[in-house]
Amino acid sequence: MTQYVFLGHDVDWRKQGASLEHIMARKERFEPAVLEECDKKNPYYNIPDYMEIEEKFGVKSTYFFRTKYEDGDFTDYEDDIGSLIDGGWEVGLHLDPSSINETKKILEEKTKLESISKTEIKSNRVHYLGFNDDLPNKLQELGFVYDSSVRRSKDRIDENEMGYLKYGNLIEFPITIMDAYLFTHMKIKEEQIIPTFESTLKLGRKVNDSFNVITVIWHDNVLKMKGGRMYKEILECLTSQDDVSILRGIDLASMINSKE
Repeated sequence: MTQYVFLGHDVDWRKQGASLEHIMARKERFEPAVLEECDKKNPYYNIPDYMEIEEKFGVKSTYFFRTKYEDGDFTDYEDDIGSLIDGGWEVGLHLDPSSINETKKILEEKTKLESISKTEIKSNRVHYLGFNDDLPNKLQELGFVYDSSVRRSKDRIDENEMGYLKYGNLIEFPITIMDAYLFTHMKIKEEQIIPTFESTLKLGRKVNDSFNVITVIWHDNVLKMKGGRMYKEILECLTSQDDVSILRGIDLASMINSKE
């Protein structure tokens, strides 16, 4: 039986990345060699690096883009979005929390992203995981197939954060593992990351050995950070498991809809 991993990246920062002041205020997160290159290569922009790593492992994931970036323009990502879509990755909307209460605002953001993606946007995740009971109805009305904005806790990984929910025809994928929660709330050290993924897979097999979904967020900006730089090892771990399949969110949603 298969454990499915829905692998996604939230692109939270403008393409130019964080300011040098912001990075240096968090310099303990980076190796000296990364900091030395900051003025030439902002360590918060990593989409091409992720694509290269995923290509090596034969993996395709989902990238969620905002349309409202602080001191930045979402259209700066047009070339990246084009490369992702042409290469077989999925692009979804990273909806602003201020938009979740108004269908008109959600539509405006969806339309903006579609204007540069040149494709229909069918997936959503709210920035900062904003969610309310009315959001699924609004998303369905606008043609979204799935959402992934729900997490019930910040400091644990359990069966409540696995699988999927249905709100009418909309599929909701709860977030099982998110980098920020691992490091900030669960206090997971770098050397504990792979054992954490292994124990999560083990739990998933107990929860549902026939069809279980583990949803992972690994932010675009963490790849050069301590902890976040373990992404390659995470893919090595996941792809080495005989019963694990890594998919884009839209592929999982299609599977779920076809079997119901």
